[in-house]
Amino acid sequence: MKDLIRNLLSIRQKRKTAPVGPLPQVGAALIRGTVKMKVTHPVPLELWDWLVLSGWRNVPVKNDRRSYQWLPDAALKELLDADPAQRNQAHARVLAQSKADA
Repeated sequence: MKDLIRNLLSIRQKRKTAPVGPLPQVGAALIRGTVKMKVTHPVPLELWDWLVLSGWRNVPVKNDRRSYQWLPDAALKELLDADPAQRNQAHARVLAQSKADA
């Protein structure tokens, strides 16, 4: 009901970016805007720092009802395998893959 009223009166407020959380464990989910990625492999601290700078965050709430475009399970593996100098290009390919699936 609250959602309906907020939509009708156009009083929705854009959410702020979630704070940086701890290093995610395998099985957790990461979000960036409207895209969601599952953590399928252990994330090294160096990659986590890069992901945070790229806008990725841990899911900030336990029961997140927002809708996201899921990345393929191999997305994180592609970022892990990418050379740090080529990681931006791999990231762009992964995000383009999510838009192609939409």
